[in-house]
Amino acid sequence: MKILLVDDEKHFKNIFSILSGKYNFQFECAENINEAIKLINENNFDLAVIDYSLPDGNGVELNRFIKHNYPGLKTALSTGYTDMVENVANGNFDYYVRKDRIVLFMEKHLNT
Repeated sequence: MKILLVDDEKHFKNIFSILSGKYNFQFECAENINEAIKLINENNFDLAVIDYSLPDGNGVELNRFIKHNYPGLKTALSTGYTDMVENVANGNFDYYVRKDRIVLFMEKHLNT
């Protein structure tokens, strides 16, 4: 499995680095939307885990780009904002994961 993490908080990159060693998956990290789009255009990701709040926009904007250009790429909104659940309910994201549960989310999806 190849995963794109889009988050400007360094500790989430560290978490993914630990998980990738344990579950043997590849991941790339982008700190903003522009970096993410470049990586998406150059790679075949299975899942994009996207933070809502990014330096150059928000995760909903990036998700629109992905769903329009790469409809097979699954997306998960990772945020501390609990009101973002409605974005998932509206079909914008495939998954919603609270930041404090990212490890459980990843372990569940990597074990399937």
